[in-house]
Amino acid sequence: MTIDEYRSKKQGQTVVGRNKYLSGLVKRTMMCFAFVILVLLISMANETCRNYIKKYLLETNFEFSKISSIYNKYIGKITDDNIEVVSSNQLLEYTKEEKYIDGVKLTVSENYNVNLLESGIVVFIGEKEGYGNTIIVQQSNGIDAWYGNIQNSNVKIYDYIEKGTIIGNANNILYLVFQKNGENLNYEDYIK
Repeated sequence: MTIDEYRSKKQGQTVVGRNKYLSGLVKRTMMCFAFVILVLLISMANETCRNYIKKYLLETNFEFSKISSIYNKYIGKITDDNIEVVSSNQLLEYTKEEKYIDGVKLTVSENYNVNLLESGIVVFIGEKEGYGNTIIVQQSNGIDAWYGNIQNSNVKIYDYIEKGTIIGNANNILYLVFQKNGENLNYEDYIK
């Protein structure tokens, strides 16, 4: 056998080996895809499974504070030199407070800059009945803080925001609600 014959034989084996690998990969991918579809169909047909998915995937509050504390402990603080934080040194200033639905209604000045009371992750932005446009921040201490009647906000869902950052404005009224694990907390512990 000459060297040229050996090379052509080896090259033919390489092409055949590569084709076998690719066809095996396609078959495994198709089998995995079919398995996932089958599991989804069975799970959606089963009432118990459907309720489990609804309860644990759609209705349970995911605690970003736990992930944040684990991340900070083992990897370090999340920093980005390109992020410019708008902050204010003023404290929560209001002229009147009164209990309101699940929290407190504060009388504030017109175009009042709303500062974040504790660092955390934005988990909701939208309308809440009785509170208007609301931003919910899951604070690093595990407490969900609702800021209601917010206008001119430039935060986005899943933004990490530092304590003292201005998250928007409130016109004359600011609603605050504090919750942990879905239960309302005494607002007086957090605003004074």
